[in-house]
Amino acid sequence: MTTALKASARHWIAGTVLAFVGVAVARLVAPGLESRPRAWLTLAGQITALGGLFVILLGIRRRLRSATPAGHPE
Repeated sequence: MTTALKASARHWIAGTVLAFVGVAVARLVAPGLESRPRAWLTLAGQITALGGLFVILLGIRRRLRSATPAGHPE
């Protein structure tokens, strides 16, 4: 496995875990709380889930950049 694929796999794993944790917080933990903490925890969970998707995006970007031949425009 090449270095780019290993890095991409790490990004996929970390991003997926982060996204699942964010969704779990927003959908499982937050509804059991009172109004104000529920709103803040829902927001934090949604931002965490989006952060996980962003980490996956970074892994894809790294993999695409390493697959592009040198001197070839993207």
